Amino acid sequence: MLAAAAAVAGALPPMPDSLAEAANAVREEGRSTWAAYYKHARGFDSLRPLSHRGVNDWGSVGMMAIDCLDTLWLMNLTAEFKQARSIVEEIDYTPAGREARSVSTFEMTIRGLGGLLSAHALSGDRLFLRKAEQLGEALNTA
Repeated sequence: MLAAAAAVAGALPPMPDSLAEAANAVREEGRSTWAAYYKHARGFDSLRPLSHRGVNDWGSVGMMAIDCLDTLWLMNLTAEFKQARSIVEEIDYTPAGREARSVSTFEMTIRGLGGLLSAHALSGDRLFLRKAEQLGEALNTA
């Protein structure tokens, strides 16, 4: 219902004529969303879209970058995937590198570990496996 109202108001692009056009439109939205995060909140867990500010609300692990890794890979957004990889590479996930804080172990497991392990499975890049091991060790102390 809201989508229909937004389309009438001109807020949504017109429906594509083919699946290829639809796939390209989705890919471009993915690129645009990543670009906004990278510009305004690079390295933070989340982007606050109205204030254009980053916030660490998931344990300061770069959760948005982790969440995007598999999607960027599957969309073949190589430059953006490399940007996300560089964010993950810079974060120290070891228990010694983490300040004590309360985090949802469930969310950190499915989003943090799951995102890193899926990025490793898709790309074969061992950095993601090493970072998953570090994050797992940090969670083991929870």
